Formats: sequence, C-alpha cells, structure tokens
Amino acid sequence: YLFVYFTYFARSLIVFICRSLISLRKKKIILVFGLSRSGTTMLGKFLALKDSSVYIHEPDLDLMKHRFGHDRLNNQAAFWKFVYSEQQKAFRVHGLVCVTLLAILNSPQSIRTICIKPVSLTDLMKEVTDTLKNVEVLYICRHPAGRSDSIVRQRKHDQNIETTSLEYFEMLGEAWGRTNSRVYALFRDHPDWRWVFFEKLTNDPLGEFKQLYESLGLTWDEDIRNEIQQKTTGEDGGFYDIQRDSRKQADKWRAALTEEQIEAIRRGCLRFETNLYDSF
Repeated sequence: YLFVYFTYFARSLIVFICRSLISLRKKKIILVFGLSRSGTTMLGKFLALKDSSVYIHEPDLDLMKHRFGHDRLNNQAAFWKFVYSEQQKAFRVHGLVCVTLLAILNSPQSIRTICIKPVSLTDLMKEVTDTLKNVEVLYICRHPAGRSDSIVRQRKHDQNIETTSLEYFEMLGEAWGRTNSRVYALFRDHPDWRWVFFEKLTNDPLGEFKQLYESLGLTWDEDIRNEIQQKTTGEDGGFYDIQRDSRKQADKWRAALTEEQIEAIRRGCLRFETNLYDSF
C-alpha cells in the first residue's frame, strides 16, 4: 500500500515502467473480471495451475481497505460507497498497475503468466486495459438468479442474515442488468476480450478450460486436466472453496428461490434488455 500511495503522484512513470517490463520480461498478464459470486475465483485459479503461473487474489480490495481505514471496516455500506466514489477511480487504477509491476519484479524468470482477479474494478475495465495495454481480459457472467441466490447464501453464511425481501432481489437483478449491459457494450470495441459464461464452465469444465487455455496461448496438459477434474467433481468444499461438483452449480437456484423471488430478479434485469439469458 505504501508503494501505491507514494508513487501516486508519478502515475505516468509507473505506467511506463510497468508496460516496459511486461514486454522486456515477456510476461503474460491475465485480468479476470466479473461481478461477485459469478465464478471469478474459480476462473482465475484454474487459469494459473501451471508451475509457470501465479494467481493474485483481489489485491485491489486489500489496498482499498488500507486507504479506507481498517478501524472503520465494520461499516460495509460506507466502505463500498468510498471504493466506488469518483475520487477513488484514478487511485484504484494506479493500484492495479502497481500490483502488476511488483508482481513482475518479484516473480522469478520461470513465471511466465500472472493472473490477477480484481474484485472492485469491473466498473473500470476500459480504464485499466487502456492503461496497462497488451493484457488478456476475461469477463465471467453468471445467470442473475444464480448470482442472486449465491449472494443470499453468502449473507446467511457471513452475517447470519435471512434475506426474503422482494425489493432486495429486485435490486440484485437491477445491479446485474446495469453492470452486464455496460460491460457487454464495451465488448463491441474490444473484440480481443473474452466473455465467459459461468454455466458453460461448470457444465463442461474440461472442455471449456481446454479451449480457454489454447485461446490464451497457455499450455494445456494432463496435470492441469486432472487438477480441474478433481476440483470439479465429488463433494463440495467450504463456502469459499473452489472444490465443487460443478455440474450442480448452474441451476441450483431453481430449487432454492421462490417464483416470487425469481420474478423480482427478472423485473430488475428486464429494463436493461441484455438478452444474455432467456427471459432476463
């Protein structure tokens, strides 16, 4: 955090150094974006299974917690309002550039791929990629009802909050529609970005990840295949574990949500006309 803080005034220089080192050291930088509870962690970790790869989990969140103040983190609403305020945009982009630069400097020559999952930068995908240049960008999208169900379960797991308000479900649908419609529009100007559907990944993890590896120029081998096979079958791990019976993930919301809750999510989504999923 101190490096990010004290180099903020020299942002242009840090960008120049970072871009130069990416090229000179021949590092592949992969950025995994997506809404929370959409499979971003699974995607990021599974793309960094090679010994020549490293995965960095949500570094932007750690930086913003420092900037906000750890003594104030009990107020989550105030924290996220601070994170997404206009005044913090440049700092968040600079933070990711610094994380990338330090990862390149600290990694041995044997590390060829650095995969980073920023959790709070989906709203700044264009700014981040315009700044870093020549990075691989993936965005993972999950069905709005699936994501909403996962958030509700997360609230129950972390805060012991039972969520039944239809207004809350409609708000989740609206947030999903607003974000995905905006990001989908960005893809028209960035044909090199990759849009990934959570449902396709979980229904056919081996086939979909093999295709992703090959399209990203990463080496797919039997060890990676076996690791993904093991992580996507059998008993589920803990709530935040990527160990899952993946084929049960895509449609589990159908049994968990009521018709009224699903309709509330649909109401929130429909005004954005994403057409990413039938009737949503």
